[in-house]
Amino acid sequence: MWCALLNWFGLDEGLSCYGIHELLVFAWTLQLSSQIKKFWKLGVISLIWALWTARNKCHFDDKTFIHQEILVFLKATFIEVDNSFPKMGHMDNKWKDYLVIWQMGVRPRVRPPPEMTSVYWSPPAYLWLKANSDGSAMEAPGRIYAGGVFRDWRGFVRGCFHVEGGLGFAFEAELLRVISAIQLAHRWGWNKLWFEADSSYVVHILSTKSTRVPWRFKAIWNQALLLLERIDYRISHIFREGNVPADIMASPHTPEGWWPFGVDLICDAVVRDLSVHSHVRCKF
Repeated sequence: MWCALLNWFGLDEGLSCYGIHELLVFAWTLQLSSQIKKFWKLGVISLIWALWTARNKCHFDDKTFIHQEILVFLKATFIEVDNSFPKMGHMDNKWKDYLVIWQMGVRPRVRPPPEMTSVYWSPPAYLWLKANSDGSAMEAPGRIYAGGVFRDWRGFVRGCFHVEGGLGFAFEAELLRVISAIQLAHRWGWNKLWFEADSSYVVHILSTKSTRVPWRFKAIWNQALLLLERIDYRISHIFREGNVPADIMASPHTPEGWWPFGVDLICDAVVRDLSVHSHVRCKF
């Protein structure tokens, strides 16, 4: 029975020698397409139940073990679940997955093509500066980093920064980048600032001026909110694909500091933002 099930899914028959615990661990960790994986787990559990039921019938009811009945039961189970639950994932669009689906007798659910979206970085209005920033965290909790790039209406870099914030979580790294951008804008007297971030959390706390932040950032965030009242600012969201220079500045491998010009690390990304070619965002 186990060899038959493994053959349906194109797996090695030698796996039938596994103990039940090893088999269950293998079943839940095997890398398959979403549709195949769900039916594979269903097949393992259904076969365990079917064999146990058949054994009891043979032992207590003097029934005869007929392996073909169990195979029919498994396929009927696959078909019933496929009809009852339309959201069973998608197969990889490969011949191997199609053969597995055909063996089970269920409908192939072809993976839809990815949605392609163009992402543009656009310069700010005349005499405005756009502050793109990003944060990164190593593990949770781990060391947090923040970085950002200030660019004018011509797309020229007016400054970039990288700061480290000790141990923390990813959302604290997002908060750190906002605070750093506000402080630097105040230091250099930039009163027309357009904040752009790839984090909905950043957009939310800037839009609402929320004070619900971690206690260790409470004082410095309240100071940043006071500085923000002296700035004419806008807030917008951009996908990560259009926030590459800031993402580079937030990398743990970038040295800490402030530069009143564009560093070599981000030159190519800045030039790409100014070109006519957009970034492409793929959503599967």
